[in-house]
Formats: sequence, C-alpha cells, structure tokens
Amino acid sequence: MKTIDSAKALGAAARGARIERGLSQQALADLNGLSRKFIGDLESGKNSLELGPALKVASSLGIHLGAPDPSPQMVLDQVAKDIAEELSQGERESTLRIAMDALKRLKSMSPQRLKKPESTGSAKFDALLAAGVRLVMEGNLPHVPRWGSEITTALVPR
Repeated sequence: MKTIDSAKALGAAARGARIERGLSQQALADLNGLSRKFIGDLESGKNSLELGPALKVASSLGIHLGAPDPSPQMVLDQVAKDIAEELSQGERESTLRIAMDALKRLKSMSPQRLKKPESTGSAKFDALLAAGVRLVMEGNLPHVPRWGSEITTALVPR
C-alpha cells in the first residue's frame, strides 16, 4: 500500500479509485455534494483545498488515511474530557475507573513529558490526575509535572 503524503498523492489515488468505480467527476461530485471543479482540483493535487470535503471524497472512494497511535498526551487530554463528561452526569464512581484505566495505559506508554490537560471541572479530579501522572512518570525524572494540588479530602463520599 502506497503512503499518501501529499495533495498530489491523494489526488492520484482519488482519480484512480474514481475511474476504477466507473464514476465521472460529476457523478463523484454529486455523490458528495460538491462541485465538479472541486473534484478536478482534488485529482490534480491542488494544495489549497479544504480538508473536510477532501476527506469526505476519499472516504466515499474507500481511501482511508491511517492515523498514528494515540500519544500519551492525547490519552491524558482525552481522559480529562471523559472525566468532565462523567462528572457532569453525576457518575463519580465510574469516573474513578476511567481515571485509573487511563493511568495504567499511560504507565505502559512510558511518557517522557506531559503537559497539564484542560480541567475536569473538579479540583479533586484534577489533583487525582496530577498525582497519577507523577506516579506514572516517577522513573522518567526530571520531567515529572509540577502542576496539580494535593488531594486533601475523599474523592467519593462514603
């Protein structure tokens, strides 16, 4: 499988897939709610096309662009969002499981540096994440994060 690493490569792949499916540029444009000119520009490798519509055309042709595995920072940022969502629904206990699962995953990734994620909306859970990240990164000194505060009260009421 060839890597698509430029607008030209995406355009060539789109043109080949379109022809293989027996579609005209106009038929492909109609299928995706775009203009024939957009399809022509895409196939010619024009660099200034909008990404969203280009990806829509690629997907409609069965062209899938791979993404790298999530980075440790992506995992941390996502868990902060997930915790915020769970807390907004009053799900404190499941929130702890989400945090612990993410911290285990981070530990297995051996991160070298992590930046503070957006707040979870709870000072307690922000502190929990900070403490967990410090534990995860204990062996990776001197880059242990300095953000967060000490947890002084229980996270889940008894």
